[in-house]
Amino acid sequence: MARQMVDIAYDFIKEHQSPVSFIDIWNEVCKEKDFNEAQKEDKIANFFSDMSLDDRFISVEGNKWDIRSRRKFDEVCINADALAIDTEGDE
Repeated sequence: MARQMVDIAYDFIKEHQSPVSFIDIWNEVCKEKDFNEAQKEDKIANFFSDMSLDDRFISVEGNKWDIRSRRKFDEVCINADALAIDTEGDE
């Protein structure tokens, strides 16, 4: 069975001790999947979305990604009390 792109990304990031740039992750995925240029262009947006939705990952400063379990709680959770909510609403 072929490995999923996010699984390749997870293993790649896990090998590093610090966050990894998105482009380095994407290049590793492309290498392992043996994508041609057309496939790279066609799949990059879906891959970014998949990483964003996968709760194993966390996006950090500088367009770098890390494994969520390696981060402190306050780095990965949003304080809902600090969110500004527009209760007026534009109609």
